[in-house]
Amino acid sequence: MLNGRWAFMVVAAGLVVVLNGCAETSAQRMINANDHVGLANYYAQQAQELREKAKAWEGTAEFYEKHSDPHGKTEPKQHAAHCRAIAHNNLKAADEADALAQEHRAMRPHGMIQ
Repeated sequence: MLNGRWAFMVVAAGLVVVLNGCAETSAQRMINANDHVGLANYYAQQAQELREKAKAWEGTAEFYEKHSDPHGKTEPKQHAAHCRAIAHNNLKAADEADALAQEHRAMRPHGMIQ
């Protein structure tokens, strides 16, 4: 009986992996449909979310600078620098998402209002 259950679990897990691999993201559906307006909006939303994350990481960096008590083995200034690096990376990704949004706005069909 145990071998039957084990085989069922292996088959079920394999099916889940296959189905997840076939799942199409909303962005992928828009790409496949040449939905440039949808993609422009998607990337603009991604840029906004990334800027919000950057702001949160910048706030964390400020926290470490204001509370200079040691936090484990890393000095607060190192923590702050790490947080600022993450914030910077998020801002860079937001700029890239904005550029993609602009590209897709330029690709929308002639005469289509966004």
